[in-house]
Amino acid sequence: MFYWAMVTYANGEPILEGDWIRVWVPKLAVWHHGIVRTVVFISPGIVGIYVVHNRKVTGITTTDVAEFAEGQPVFLYRRPAPNQVLAILARADASIGKHYNLFGQNCEHFASFAFNGRAESTSMRALGALALAGIVVAVMNS
Repeated sequence: MFYWAMVTYANGEPILEGDWIRVWVPKLAVWHHGIVRTVVFISPGIVGIYVVHNRKVTGITTTDVAEFAEGQPVFLYRRPAPNQVLAILARADASIGKHYNLFGQNCEHFASFAFNGRAESTSMRALGALALAGIVVAVMNS
């Protein structure tokens, strides 16, 4: 079990259950998204932080924040209202075990679904818009 002494993000915001977080993955030039599932206060200054996230090999699973971050800084992406946290955690828990799919169930789709009930990926929308623009240009130039 991994224990992490940092209880805040780099900007000083506290890390809370239900937070939608992300880390930059330099080798892929993409953001990796997850939901903070558990923050366990072990003793003063020692905290266990666990994240539910979706990866190609494992699908949706829970890992400690160090495995999620893979050495990169963790950023708060969105914070829920206190009355939304239980619903977010319930959707995250219900998704554990589902498989990864780049176009329909990637890490951003999962985090979006857990956070607001809608599986959306702005990255995939941008990629789709870019592909459509390329097709339009190709058709116009032919």
